[in-house]
Amino acid sequence: MASDSHAQIEGEKATLLWDILRQESRELRWYVLGFACFLTFGSYYIYDFPGSIGSGSGNTIANDFKDHQKTYTESMNQYLYSVYAWPNTILSVAGGLLIDKYVGLRKAMLLFTTLILVGSVLFYIGVYVTTYWIILAGRIAFGLGGESLSVAQSAFVARWFKGRRGMALAFGITISFSRVGSSFSFLFAPKIANKWGVDAAAFSGVAASFISVCACSVVVMADRYAEHTGYIAVPTEDEQDAAGDDKTLHFLDVMRLPLSYWLLCTVCVFCYTAIFPFVGVGKSFFEVKYGCTGDTATRSLSFYQITSALTSPVFGLAVDSVGRNTWCLILACVCFAAIHVLFMVTMIPGAILVVLMGCCYSFLVSALWPSVPWVVPGTFVGVAYGVMTSIQNIGLALFPMLVGTVLDHFPKNSINTAELTQDLPPLAAYMWTEALFLLSALLALLASLALLLEDCRAGGVLSATGDKRLQIVEELRRQENDSAGNVTDSEGAVRLRGVKVPGREGSRRLPAARSSACEQAAQSRSVK
Repeated sequence: MASDSHAQIEGEKATLLWDILRQESRELRWYVLGFACFLTFGSYYIYDFPGSIGSGSGNTIANDFKDHQKTYTESMNQYLYSVYAWPNTILSVAGGLLIDKYVGLRKAMLLFTTLILVGSVLFYIGVYVTTYWIILAGRIAFGLGGESLSVAQSAFVARWFKGRRGMALAFGITISFSRVGSSFSFLFAPKIANKWGVDAAAFSGVAASFISVCACSVVVMADRYAEHTGYIAVPTEDEQDAAGDDKTLHFLDVMRLPLSYWLLCTVCVFCYTAIFPFVGVGKSFFEVKYGCTGDTATRSLSFYQITSALTSPVFGLAVDSVGRNTWCLILACVCFAAIHVLFMVTMIPGAILVVLMGCCYSFLVSALWPSVPWVVPGTFVGVAYGVMTSIQNIGLALFPMLVGTVLDHFPKNSINTAELTQDLPPLAAYMWTEALFLLSALLALLASLALLLEDCRAGGVLSATGDKRLQIVEELRRQENDSAGNVTDSEGAVRLRGVKVPGREGSRRLPAARSSACEQAAQSRSVK
């Protein structure tokens, strides 16, 4: 009897799951998500050009400059990452403001994809004429749109999936497909360079950026159609007024966002600086450490991108179902630290370790980025993503410069490969860079532990299971509806859970820290 009852329950679960899949397969948002994935394909493809075709053996930008009797150092190559990141320390926030306040999401996406296309064209011209300042100009133009487009993509996914099934899965899919662009950079750009020249590889970036522009056009039309038909909600006049009462105080309001959000930003910046700068020097590092060719090194690095692309949807679905975002972040940080230790003290093949890194990266992003709407007021989601991306880019601007300086500090060795002889820093130089990456991962771990403690103090929304999370936000909603939660003093100021912010007479009131999560929970219950 017990076995029959268990079998019946399992059968009912399978039937329910199948019904959900059938229902979701008819939802427009999943088809639009397919085109939204291509929004950042071009930007991710050309982002890692300094790592895939910048230096090392084979036909690279460094060797092309050398053939023309021009200088191209490791620092110059790493600066291509830095000049991309520096504009985004400010413009990622500006991108959020453009999305939330001024031009709107659709026009912003068109603007950012166009800037990326312009940057890829300038980069190609600079490589073709072997002129470094034109290459830098291309990377700057690319940077003006690159991270802001990622912010727009995140806001677009949140707009279409907020309060509906599969938000973390949707984030996992978009980030996964972005990693496909990066993997293509390591898989195909060096092959194109070796067969037709490094300028041809740079031109492939122009083609990839054009694909993103085309995808953006489709997404914009779909968004306009969905808004017209009521498939996605249009902000009410009250919501628009609340978002736009006083634009000059917007940054002051951002500074009042909860501590959990700022700890998420800290985890983000130190995890990303433990990953992306490593990928930027990974080709040369593998050539020196393992004595492999440039093609073998780039192929090994592509495994990181491919693994993260394949596993991001899986981890996204798991986080959607299980929850426990803070514990996922802690585990990811521990794994990043362990991987860099293994790179330093063992000869485990690099391909194996980068596969593990790809899995950990997927785990990280599936728990990190979907956590923002749970702790940030709904009208601040775009700006919150922008601020987080801005802080992330501060790290991604400083770390490559530091890494390049460390590598150029050591005398170069002549590395003989099957392709050609290439001057590269010694292994000791790369061990110092690994120490930097390890330190970054450990700082991210400390921040994630602090996030766990703060989240438990604030109600435990991020640390809860998926089912428990809904119960928590419902309880928070009841508390917020209690008149004892908000007390207006004689000066017209409003105290929200001990935080004093200006009243509506002087400016708009910042919503309570958990209001966005409550709104999402209520909406998810109303959508069938």
